[in-house]
Amino acid sequence: MASNAHTPRQVVRRIAVAAALLVTLANRPSTVLAQNTPPAPPPANLLQRIRALGLPSSTDRLTVYFNPGHEAKAVRIRTLVQDARQFFADSLGLAPELAIAVLERPTWDRLITWQPYGIPGIEGTPPVAFLPATDDNLAADDARSLEAAISDTARRLIASSGRTWAEASKRYVDFVGLHELGHAFASAYGIDVPSKWFNEWLATYFCYTYLRAARPKDAKLWEGILQGYRDAVHPEHRTLETFERLYAGVGANNYVWYQARFQQQVERAHDAQGVTFLRRLKQAFPRGATRIASPDELLRRLDALQPGFRTWAATMR
Repeated sequence: MASNAHTPRQVVRRIAVAAALLVTLANRPSTVLAQNTPPAPPPANLLQRIRALGLPSSTDRLTVYFNPGHEAKAVRIRTLVQDARQFFADSLGLAPELAIAVLERPTWDRLITWQPYGIPGIEGTPPVAFLPATDDNLAADDARSLEAAISDTARRLIASSGRTWAEASKRYVDFVGLHELGHAFASAYGIDVPSKWFNEWLATYFCYTYLRAARPKDAKLWEGILQGYRDAVHPEHRTLETFERLYAGVGANNYVWYQARFQQQVERAHDAQGVTFLRRLKQAFPRGATRIASPDELLRRLDALQPGFRTWAATMR
């Protein structure tokens, strides 16, 4: 498969950059697109660069850096991340080193030069999760724009979360950040990621497992927003094979539609096995083991752990 030559950290980086490029290309004017200027690569010393700015910080079990005036949001996100980290420490013995940065647009544009404002990501050694400090960001705006086309199912899910669609679109960005942290959890846990779609699916499984266990209303919010993407987006590309081949090239909304389809199978597997499925995945796909020979073999091996993967994949036609 296309991702076989890359380490888990490299895969995470490619995913974050590709997702950012997708949203950037979807929102930039054509005159900018014509320049075809790639973003600067993310630095390995991101934490050092953040500290050099002299931003305020707050430390509990983890440290969060933030622009002045955004301490409340920074502490809220730190609480989300450190509670998720504690959940996986208790259930899987997993507590990777992390830091968090909650940044306004000017600081983001100065520091996170490879990714547009509002698309959470995780970079550096040790890793830093970065999220937007304000709600006027690309991820929130894109989710909010879907409201007219969502189904009653999505509306009910959002209502059960206790928020309006507009409110949920803003809060959803925090959980996109938790998905990005899912890549770091998967890497630290030692699960091999033999394909692009499975890497994305696995990050969401980590995110959703924590939300279901500790924040059930937020799990409904996550489900509702992704149901909205399945409702509102009419994708050109639908197969796993195409996702592996084109990845970023499927287009911005089509990319999030794939994420929403991955969520469907995440829910089914989680309903059957919960956090236990992560333990079984580590046993079945240990890092450094022999690579999966084909996409069909990956689906067969997943089906052996939890029936339904091949049936789900067959619907993506």
